[in-house]
Amino acid sequence: MNVRAIIVALMATAFAVAPLAARAEYPDHPIRYVLHVSPGGATDVMARKLGAELQKVLGQPFVIENRPGGRSAAQMAELTRSAPDGYTIGAVTSSHLAAFDTTLKQYNVGSLTWIAKLVYEPYVFVVRKDSGITDMQGLINAIRAQSGKAVIAGFTRGSGSHIAWEMLMQAAKIPDSSFNWVPYNSVRDGVIAVLGGHGIATVAYVGLVKDQVAAGNLRVIGVMADKRLAQLPDVKTLKEQGIDVPTGWTQWRGVVGPKNMPDAVKSKLAAAIEKAMNDDEMKTFVHNDSLVADVEGPADFTKFVTDQDKITVDWLKRLGFIK
Repeated sequence: MNVRAIIVALMATAFAVAPLAARAEYPDHPIRYVLHVSPGGATDVMARKLGAELQKVLGQPFVIENRPGGRSAAQMAELTRSAPDGYTIGAVTSSHLAAFDTTLKQYNVGSLTWIAKLVYEPYVFVVRKDSGITDMQGLINAIRAQSGKAVIAGFTRGSGSHIAWEMLMQAAKIPDSSFNWVPYNSVRDGVIAVLGGHGIATVAYVGLVKDQVAAGNLRVIGVMADKRLAQLPDVKTLKEQGIDVPTGWTQWRGVVGPKNMPDAVKSKLAAAIEKAMNDDEMKTFVHNDSLVADVEGPADFTKFVTDQDKITVDWLKRLGFIK
């Protein structure tokens, strides 16, 4: 009886392990890719392109789910209640960190698994071409000359582009009383405001302004990056113009998952993302969308967002949004 009991126990164990072994070859069914934005925007378009490339690499469909609302609240609720098995991933941008530190304080960097960084978009400083302002010193001089009446048409206060502007003002030693940051509902709206003459300047991304630059309506006068952009090779960086700002402060995009994803699954996803991002079609897409590829794996990405979160908190405190 003892021998028979042992055999039965071993058979039961074998049957229990068999399904696990069958599932060991991740992935074996479609993967949900949950976004915090509506269809059609830049983040959505890139996620769909990346999902298509990942399907080629991993052999399973990536199903895009758009869950906009509440500064990523709807998306975060879905991600954090999903199993950390690699079958639910999400898009993430630098705007998530500001939300975590203000409106979504129930979440933080530790609420997610940081799988891979994808790209970044340096902030660029933009004026109307007919403004007579041709470089950053010209903008600084114009602000000082207007004695507190200069209007900067920007995205919402506390946003990444607003913080980028405040970094510039600190470097130029210009107090907040010397200008008016007028917040719009999006970076694009700020660009439109400058086009309409409702602001002296704005902070944007190349992808949002390149057509108007080409049409002769706008001028990019500075890039907040370590080196010039391939799309605008004649535009100097702020450092080239003698302005010392943190060039690591950019708009970036990445891929996350629920907290506590297994290392094996996390590593396989990260490797697949790196391979997908190195595909020629993906490289062309990134360039044409005026992005800069900057792929990082889980360890580097986690360190990066931890450091970025510290900078975000510091500036939100300086601006009076948090204590």
